[in-house]
Amino acid sequence: MNNKLELGKILNIPNILSISRLVLLPLILFLIATKQYYTALVFMVISWITDAADGYIARKTNQVTNVGKVLDHFIDKIWIGTILVALVITRGLPWWIAGPVILRDILIVIGSVLIIQKKSYIYSSPILGKITGFFFAVMIVMYLLDFTHVDIVRNILLAIVSILIIVSFAYYIYRYIKAIRNRQPNH
Repeated sequence: MNNKLELGKILNIPNILSISRLVLLPLILFLIATKQYYTALVFMVISWITDAADGYIARKTNQVTNVGKVLDHFIDKIWIGTILVALVITRGLPWWIAGPVILRDILIVIGSVLIIQKKSYIYSSPILGKITGFFFAVMIVMYLLDFTHVDIVRNILLAIVSILIIVSFAYYIYRYIKAIRNRQPNH
């Protein structure tokens, strides 16, 4: 009976929504590879909606779990990294944007695992992460649909994303250092 209760906590609606993003990823990659960019965008939007909905539903239905926090965070990193690599290969997204994002996300996951192991504490995504995610989404759409010919818009967006990569990574480092020193930083 206890195993069913635990499984019920893990397989709740918010976590299923998180997992759905991972399930949609191969389809999105196939659509990008076969140049069905608008259809790929539809499934990306569905993924983004489920990303927003999972946390909202978890909070509103009191289904926030540590498994859900880790799952959502990890799937976000896999999703964004995979999509960025696909756009580098197929749509000309610069490696100097994708590479640092992927490196940052790998280091964030490693840092998160270390914090969980040492302090048994799991962070929720900060507002800075959500802002960064929004600009990543705009950049992804711009490259996916090949709206990169407007140089000034592309350059401003790439500058914003570059700054957000640096600032968000610095913030994660700050949070992790405070956590290691046994003080939980403000969320």
